[in-house]
Amino acid sequence: MKNKFQKNMIILIIIVLASGIISACGPKEPAVDIDAQKTGFAQTANVQATMTAEAQPTATETLEPTATFTATPEYTPTLAVTATKSAPTTSNPSSGGDAAQWLANDPPDNTIFKPGEEFTVTWTLENTGTPTWTTNYYIKFYSGEQMDAEDKVFLPYPVPPGTNVQVSVDFVATESEGSKRSDWILKNANDETFYSFYIVIEVSESNQAPASPTNTPTATTAP
Repeated sequence: MKNKFQKNMIILIIIVLASGIISACGPKEPAVDIDAQKTGFAQTANVQATMTAEAQPTATETLEPTATFTATPEYTPTLAVTATKSAPTTSNPSSGGDAAQWLANDPPDNTIFKPGEEFTVTWTLENTGTPTWTTNYYIKFYSGEQMDAEDKVFLPYPVPPGTNVQVSVDFVATESEGSKRSDWILKNANDETFYSFYIVIEVSESNQAPASPTNTPTATTAP
C-alpha cells in the first residue's frame, strides 16, 4: 500500500514538472503597452475629428443688407386759379330761377388806354340758373363811367343752363386820366335784374398806370 502511494506521488510530480516544462517552452504573450494604447487612441480621435470637420459644409457668412437712402422729392404746392376781378360780382337769383357767374373779361381789368382811345370789352358770363337765356335777355349800364357805351346790349344767342355767352360792348376812354370803373347788370326778358359785373381800366397819356401816392414821413421836433 505504501509503495502504491509513493508510486502515485511520483507520477503526480512528473506530470507537474512536465506541465511546467511545456509552459516554459511555449510562446510568450506580448506585454501590453498602456502608454502606446493611449497614444493610438488619441491619434485615432484626431483623425476622426479632422474627417468629420472636412465632411461638414463650410458656413458662409451672411452679410446684413445695406440700407439705401432714397431722397424724398420736395413738395411743390399747387396754386389755385382764381378770378382776376379786383372785387366780387353780385348775383341775385330772380324769381324765375335765373342766376349767373362771371368767368372773364377781355381786356383784363386795369388795362391802360390813352385818353379818348376806343376799345371793346368782351365779358364771358355763365348761365348757372335753370331757365335758358333767350336773346331777350340783355346787359345794361348801371353806374360809374359809361364811356360812350350803349345803354344796353342784348345777348347774341340763346344760352342754355351750364353754358356761357360772350357779350361785347364798345367804349371810348375818358379824357381825364386815372382809374375808371364801369358797372353793368344782367336782366331777363321780364326786366328783372339778377346779376351785376364791371370793368376797370386805367387812362394814362403815357401808357403807364399812375403811381400810387406814398406817404412821406414828416420830421418832428420833440418839445
